[in-house]
Amino acid sequence: MAQKKAGEVEAFLSRPDTSFPVVLLYGPDPGLVSERAQKLAALSGVDPSDPFASVTLSADELEKDIGRLFDEAGTVSMFGGRRLVRVRGAGNGKALADAVADLAQKPPQGATIVIEAGDLKKNAALRQQAERGRATMALPCYQDEGRALDRMIDEELEKAGLGIERAARDLLRSRLGADRLASRGEVQKLCLYASGKAGITEEDVSAIVGDVSAETVDEAVDAAASGEVKRLPELIERLTSSGTATFQLHQALLRYFQQLLAMRQEVERGGAVPTAVVERRRPHFRRRAAMEAALVAWEEEAIAAVLTRLERDILDSRRHAALSVTIMHRSLMEIGVQAARARTRRR
Repeated sequence: MAQKKAGEVEAFLSRPDTSFPVVLLYGPDPGLVSERAQKLAALSGVDPSDPFASVTLSADELEKDIGRLFDEAGTVSMFGGRRLVRVRGAGNGKALADAVADLAQKPPQGATIVIEAGDLKKNAALRQQAERGRATMALPCYQDEGRALDRMIDEELEKAGLGIERAARDLLRSRLGADRLASRGEVQKLCLYASGKAGITEEDVSAIVGDVSAETVDEAVDAAASGEVKRLPELIERLTSSGTATFQLHQALLRYFQQLLAMRQEVERGGAVPTAVVERRRPHFRRRAAMEAALVAWEEEAIAAVLTRLERDILDSRRHAALSVTIMHRSLMEIGVQAARARTRRR
């Protein structure tokens, strides 16, 4: 059976087997699923920013037109090389599960298909087809625990050329682990803060992990996601004047919309009540109203499109550092305007 245990996934990703051109990643941590999907995309050798070689599709769209998946997988890249097809927001859709079964029997030539799904049960059709197929691989993704969390910390410290005191590591670990992307973002922020020092201390962790500037970041994210456009100029000014790194805000937006996607799936696919879905997430009381407004305003397909756009903006910010503030400003304002229009239509 083509599947790995949770503890075997990292080893597989370090030495991916190309005999499995269709890979399903699933689990309750959307940040971890997304991060591993990005790693697979990078290992495919395809530039995700190249529209002629890479495409991202919504699972909901494919349920309406599954033929597009086969069309995209069979399309020859304009400039040669492999083609990358990413599918986001997969769940219990029958059409996609059937398509995976077909692709397992007749693997796409010269294409890598990466499917991102939520926490699929053992009897979920999509998971079963991926586990049974001879050309498909199912990779479970679960939250960071123990050695996995330490390994992620060590990876970022090694990149930054930094050491860390034992007490500082213990404190850092206590504040991480709920979401892989969120955890990695916090460690990256800490490494940036400690750049040039001999090593990271407890004082560094206390000063930057959970920094008070995060409150302004949260306010900006909430305002954009809920369509409070009038508040955004002031919040953006506070962020830029305080020297908040643009990647910190972009990562916060990415994590928020990943969480919003999972919540929206509960509403659209499971028939859950928005207020109840938000309550189960237990957000800070100051953020609850904005989260409820965002959950009602955004549809699943639109959220998936925002996630794709944010990944592109993050890449653009890294490539063009001088324009990172402008890109951040554009991200917030355009998301805010889109949310405001969505709220207006629903009234």
